[in-house]
Formats: sequence, structure tokens, C-alpha cells
Amino acid sequence: MKYTEVKIYPAADKLDELIAKLSMAGMDGVIISDPEELEGIMAARDAHVWDYVDPETVEDFTGRPSVTFYIQDGETAPEAMEIAKEWDYSTAHVDDEDWLHKWEEYFMPTKITDKFVVKPTWREYTAKPGEQIIEIDPGMAFGTGTHATTFLTLRLIEKYLKPGDTVLDVGSGSGILSIGAAKLGASDILAIDLFTDAVESTEKNCILNKCSEVVRAQQGDLTKGVDYKADMVAANLMADLVIMLSADVAKHIKQGGIYISSGILDEKEEKVSEAIRNAGFEIIEVLHADGWCAIAAKPAA
Repeated sequence: MKYTEVKIYPAADKLDELIAKLSMAGMDGVIISDPEELEGIMAARDAHVWDYVDPETVEDFTGRPSVTFYIQDGETAPEAMEIAKEWDYSTAHVDDEDWLHKWEEYFMPTKITDKFVVKPTWREYTAKPGEQIIEIDPGMAFGTGTHATTFLTLRLIEKYLKPGDTVLDVGSGSGILSIGAAKLGASDILAIDLFTDAVESTEKNCILNKCSEVVRAQQGDLTKGVDYKADMVAANLMADLVIMLSADVAKHIKQGGIYISSGILDEKEEKVSEAIRNAGFEIIEVLHADGWCAIAAKPAA
């Protein structure tokens, strides 16, 4: 299958802004090359997350930051392309084998919380004592769990979820949060995403992780038309969508439940926090990493 590769070159201090804009345009499956991440890659090697880093990988993380996305031949992504035109960008024609090779090259087993290691299906990894593995095939469109917005959310889920809890996962993507919740002992999970590809990805990855009996994936626009009340609502979205969801989310949380939201740039934390408080919640914890934050809240007394 043929694709158009679109590579955008933002200024280093505009990288998060560009990623956020593309995500709002529905382009979540992006490849980010940030020279600042090279230090983390080499530190992970030194910590024995992996033993070898190919010199070509190191070369890819030098020079200017870039964000790359792919458009299948015969399809269009007008909003994403309009965003690309705001920056210095280039295009090239590739086939899916080239693109998939990039996933295989960069996606290594990575410990993202105290308990969880995210592992691609094509890598070998043996869990150490106390670790649980989330096995992921991200496919062509969804994340690997190593982005701050995902691992911050999962860290809060890990802290606040109690065995037997029910969970509403809004914006499930590849299903990492739902799978993590299932492995932590959730009894029933409803995973919702706007995109059919995401629903299929969640279903496939739940089968890989043997938790499809606990997780139900369905297509939906946030919680519109959803009649489900859970002990925990987890929403890894974007700031504006979290604000929209917060106005409605109280109807979907049981008494004493927890509302976890992420996909929030640090500079938008206060705006989102205000919306969460206005929706009748008390903020109990905020985690930060790489310019992003995740917020845990509970219904105010």
C-alpha cells in the first residue's frame, strides 16, 4: 500500500504546539524526532532497557526536530495539510513496508510506570519481578504508550484504581489505558473512541493481552449517547476536549469515583483545572512530564 509521507520541521519550542494541533485535527499517529530525546534514548540503554542503539537511529535524532505523518493514497487529510503549510515541510511517497519498518526500528520495550512495560509484538522481553507487560501492535495510526500524555494517565490509574472497579476510557486509541486497567483488576471497562480504526486497534490489542472479556470497545463522540456509570473515568484527549467532556462527566462517575484527564499542555493546565472545578470536581493530584500534565479529580463534597 502506498502513502504520502509529510514531514514538518517546527522550531524546537513549537514542537508540542504542532503535535497538539495535529492531534486536534485527528492526526494522532505521528512520528516525533526530537534531538532532546536522544539523551533519554542513551540513558535507557545505560539502564539496560535495551543493549544496542543503531547508529542510524542516533543520526535520526540529530539536527532539527520533526513531526511526520502519513496519508494513504486515495485519502485526504485537508486539515492536517493546512497545518503543515504553516511550517517548513516536505513530502515524499513511500509504501507501508517502509513506514512499518520505522515503527519496528524505534519502538522498544519501555517501562512507563512502576508496574508496566509496554512491549511491541515484534520484540522479546522478559518481565522482571513486579512488572506487567502490555503488548501492543500500534498499527499505522496509534501511539505506543511512551508519550507523556499516556504514561502520566496510566500512572494515575495505577495509583487510584481499586480491584473490581469499573472504568470508562474516553479516547481509547490503541487501548493501552484499558488494558492497563484490566491488568490492575478492573471488573468491566468501556472503551470509546471517535475513530473506527481506534476501536479495531483496541479490540485487537485486548485480544493480545487476554483481556477482551473485560474490555468492550465502541465508537462514539466523547460520552454522547453513552449510558454508563463507572468508578473511574480516564480521558487522554486534548485540553479543549477535556473541557468539553468535563461538563458532562459527572453523570458517568459513581459516588466516590475518580476522574483522570490528560493530553493537556502545561500552559493550559489552569484553564482545564478551572473547567474541572466548575463541573463539580475537586482536583487531588496533577502530574507533569515533558511539557504535558495529567489531572486526577474527585467529585467535590
